[in-house]
Amino acid sequence: MSTGWNAYRTKGTIPQADKIRKLGLLIVDDEQGIVESLREVFGGTFEIQHSTSATEALELFKEHTPKLVISDQRMPGMTGLELLRRVKEIQPSTISILVTGYSDINIVVEALNEGLLWKYVAKPWDHDKLRELVLQGARKYIKDAGLDEKAYGMQGFFGA
Repeated sequence: MSTGWNAYRTKGTIPQADKIRKLGLLIVDDEQGIVESLREVFGGTFEIQHSTSATEALELFKEHTPKLVISDQRMPGMTGLELLRRVKEIQPSTISILVTGYSDINIVVEALNEGLLWKYVAKPWDHDKLRELVLQGARKYIKDAGLDEKAYGMQGFFGA
């Protein structure tokens, strides 16, 4: 097991945390309680932008360009799928995770087929599993962007 993975498992921290933080994470859900919960889960790892409005979230994305996005699907004004479509138009390399409490498989299939999202998570979720999934997304972004995983302290995470 690598040093990076050991640090995460024992201390809940990642070496080179400042670099991981700068990747940024945008959290979007129309329920304030969910946004706050996710901010608690990820606040120690990523620079967080958050919103209860997809329209506002799009403006935050344009301003801060986070590399990861977690969005609810069903929100007033603009769905998560619409938001992720606009995010991908702005920054195609963004790692997007769609979260929903509704079993609308057609939305998920459409989003996956269009390449709008990387993963789908059903509500309710397990915080530890979601945290690991987002870290996998960060690792994917780092690898796909051709960045040095060692510089980000991500070597040894999730089987590599």
